[in-house]
Amino acid sequence: MKYLTFLPIVLLLSCSDSTNQSLHHQPKYSNPEETMWEDEYIQRYLEHNRDRLTIVDGYPVTYLKGATVREQRIYAEVTIGHSFEHRYITDQTLYIDSLTREIYEYDVVHDSLILWKENSDNDQFLDTIPPDGTYRFDVAFAEWEGKSMGEKVTVVVKADSIRVIYEGDGSVTNAKKGDVFNQGKIMKHKTGVWIIGKSKSDAQTDEVGGCSGGPTVIDFKGRKYWMC
Repeated sequence: MKYLTFLPIVLLLSCSDSTNQSLHHQPKYSNPEETMWEDEYIQRYLEHNRDRLTIVDGYPVTYLKGATVREQRIYAEVTIGHSFEHRYITDQTLYIDSLTREIYEYDVVHDSLILWKENSDNDQFLDTIPPDGTYRFDVAFAEWEGKSMGEKVTVVVKADSIRVIYEGDGSVTNAKKGDVFNQGKIMKHKTGVWIIGKSKSDAQTDEVGGCSGGPTVIDFKGRKYWMC
């Protein structure tokens, strides 16, 4: 088996093609525009993984994207493979955490996720608490796949304390300019994401972010404040 580079990657737009009948998972959404954030991470993996998955046995690889939940976390599930003699062969399955953006390779034998450390190592210096100051973050709405809908907030950081203020950029219901959306202590949750907590126990709670009702997730790397 040989792996070549610098060949175009084809995004499959349909799950109904006869060559895809052996796929074990059908994406829950098929419109690529709904999940474009994933493409950057998929391309990074295809270009830098140890096998250089770009072409397999003379056939260019393609990928399918979908959403799945594992242990109460939402992941982008990516099936990478190629067509061969009217069959679709899966070469690798990835899971990309929708909050941390960490990339995991799927271990079929043990049904487990293995962190792709190259991506994690490249980003480790970006996922830190910023210096004291005032910043502008995008709002990431969990109900809209993390889209901001044009909304922004002002984030004030002082040591391990944080305050999130709405500046009235958009049209958030029941909110006006100057409202404090959230404030508390910056904590590292047990899952690896940063949260705005009130007590030390928040770092160990089972549910965080989105519409879970748990502590709010603050993404320093992506400059995003997550809301329901």
